[in-house]
Amino acid sequence: MTDRPTPDINHALDQDAAERQRALLSLHSLSGAFGSLDLGLIPELRPAPPGESLRAVAEAPEAEIPVSARLAVLYGLAQAKFPDFEAAELEYRRLAASVAEPHGLDAGQLLTDLKQSSSGMVAFRDTPSGRSLPHHQSAFIGEDICTVKTVRVGGLTGTWVFSEFETDAPFSAVRDWVDPRNWPERGPLMFKRMDVVGAEAPIDIPPRGDAHWHGVFHEEVQLVKRLNTLLHCDYWQDRDQAAGMTYELDLSLDGELDVDRGFLLVNDMGPVRRVKALKIVGFTTDIWDRVAKIVCPFWTDWVRGAVRGGTTSVPKPGTHAPATTGTPGPTSSWADNLEAWVEFFGDSARTYLDLFGDVTSRMTSQGYSSSDWMDDGRRYWSQLAKDWAQAWTYGQNTLDQVAREGLDTSFIPPGRTSQDARAAAPPTTATSTELEGMTIPVPGLGQSDRPSLSDLVSIEAGGATISSTNVTVTVQPLDDGTYGVRLQTSDTTVPPGLYVGQLTTREGQTLAPVQLYLSRARGA
Repeated sequence: MTDRPTPDINHALDQDAAERQRALLSLHSLSGAFGSLDLGLIPELRPAPPGESLRAVAEAPEAEIPVSARLAVLYGLAQAKFPDFEAAELEYRRLAASVAEPHGLDAGQLLTDLKQSSSGMVAFRDTPSGRSLPHHQSAFIGEDICTVKTVRVGGLTGTWVFSEFETDAPFSAVRDWVDPRNWPERGPLMFKRMDVVGAEAPIDIPPRGDAHWHGVFHEEVQLVKRLNTLLHCDYWQDRDQAAGMTYELDLSLDGELDVDRGFLLVNDMGPVRRVKALKIVGFTTDIWDRVAKIVCPFWTDWVRGAVRGGTTSVPKPGTHAPATTGTPGPTSSWADNLEAWVEFFGDSARTYLDLFGDVTSRMTSQGYSSSDWMDDGRRYWSQLAKDWAQAWTYGQNTLDQVAREGLDTSFIPPGRTSQDARAAAPPTTATSTELEGMTIPVPGLGQSDRPSLSDLVSIEAGGATISSTNVTVTVQPLDDGTYGVRLQTSDTTVPPGLYVGQLTTREGQTLAPVQLYLSRARGA
């Protein structure tokens, strides 16, 4: 049995690091990055005077606040026209020097370039300073790649933080960033420790790719204060075409987190790599959930660690989002049954779509009982009876069956089976708002192609499988004029995680590996 690890006391008491991160957040707040959010809501986040904050960030060790993080906050301050510049000019120049001098640049020139870029005159990467800095330090400066939403995970509140981008960095560089063992080196602003516990190294999982392993990590993160967790991580790689990992909170060692879940994913698309990254975090103290947007500067700086060795990285519209409504599991087949009723009665049956939708919505909420089911059934079948006596007769029989067999009974038309209902239903019977899905670029795919999908298998050891019959596959145009596939499922019987499979032609020729991440998060 492995002893429960305890936080490193020296780290836990490192108030200097906390003060430097507070100073960084104070400057981001001064730049307007957090909008109307009042950092003073939390004592640990009360803003310091601008000069004091500038000096603290400038003097911080680079291992705590990297050059890229300093450059990003300077850009934000430039957008705000350098607040209190007259009173804090010396401190502004000192912070600029901490970025410029290690690369042989002039601090004054850097401030000038930031001012021009932030005013829209030129992209920062095209300024003299931008051309002189390594790409991973200047990537995404002036670009927003941090999408934040409030979500519900089970009965808990969480914050959804998502990024998607393309980069010409080598696949191997992005793959190494996906590996959690490299996070402290790739994202030192946020990650202070990722140590495997319970084993000497991650444990191999029976082959499902070139590299496939599982490990429980003691993670230590600096977000103003130190957070210590046990994080369940699974890593998977499919040759040099794709790599991904998922993480899930096993235990919050200091009791600070209720939710910590997400994934990283890279797909090789030939000239570029498409990268997705998701974090869902929920704090045990509600006030921290209210200010969770402050994670964006830390998150974005970590994301920059993925583009080492590249020259160009471009944010892309997010192709993954939490579901906005609850959905029935595959055994409920409400959408399929509705299509069967449409076929049974004719197009006039669509009048009752809203009635069935109301039942579906309330079934997925807590507290929906057998008596509710009976009441709804009588109310809706009564409405149907006004138009179709045949429906009333069948409805009464179905209600009797519900009373005998419970809620597993489905409202299927007379003489039909659930298999018939599924066969009658087109592949897009459920709406996108009821499904969690992901769009995967597929090189060479055409608009008229109708690819086939294998079953999707979780990268977890002994993980679940989503049958291909429970996944809709839709060919969609991407923002660059190419095509990809949108994978969506309403299967609520499988746990959260990353599910992988293959896309093939109708003739069985492999097109590309595909992945679908299920977060089990819903829009709040």
